Amino acid sequence: MDSGTPTPVRTPARGAMTPVLARTAVRAATAPWGGDRRQQRLRVCTAADLLLAQGLRVRVVNPPVAWPRGPRLVVANASGWADVLALATVVPGTPVVDAALAARPLLRVLARRGGLLVDDDGSGAVRGQVTALLRAGATVTASPGTGATADDPGRFRARALAPAVDAQAAVCPVAVRPAGSGVLEVHLLSALEPGHDARALAALAEYAVAHVLESGAPGPARPGPARPVALPPA
Repeated sequence: MDSGTPTPVRTPARGAMTPVLARTAVRAATAPWGGDRRQQRLRVCTAADLLLAQGLRVRVVNPPVAWPRGPRLVVANASGWADVLALATVVPGTPVVDAALAARPLLRVLARRGGLLVDDDGSGAVRGQVTALLRAGATVTASPGTGATADDPGRFRARALAPAVDAQAAVCPVAVRPAGSGVLEVHLLSALEPGHDARALAALAEYAVAHVLESGAPGPARPGPARPVALPPA
């Protein structure tokens, strides 16, 4: 187990990422995606490849009570792409990303082929898509914080959590933080009931994530290579 004060995660020079980015882009663009399960595997493998290329490992801290079965809206902090990738390897699901990030070449391929949803910044289209996925029993992941930093999840947007209220799906907060050299901790926190107030739900999820980021203590888990963790089936 790692100990000591967490240090910022550093990525190597851009050149070190070029081969794996090229392989990932080719796989995403040419792989026969097939059904939802194959799409999910491709997303997980893509994220794991990128993390490993950066020399990063993921350490998972499980929730005190297992997440409920059925649809889940998983909301996490994300101050950079390492956080997004770590979440993708631990909690497979359909990711929702900001339009600016989806403009990058690799993500543009994934978006075009149905690998992710692009946040429409309030037009309502993505809210409807996420609500439909949740009503169908799927898991959707999102990083709804605005102005997030390494130790602050930012302000969680109520509209990003509104689909959970619409579909009456559980909201599962996740905190991602650096925990030593080359290690990212992914804390799966206790699930929240959706209730009927998206603003209050966003505040509760934000508080849960912020509490972990501010605590500073490493979680009780063993670090390992980037890989998905087994969760209860939806």
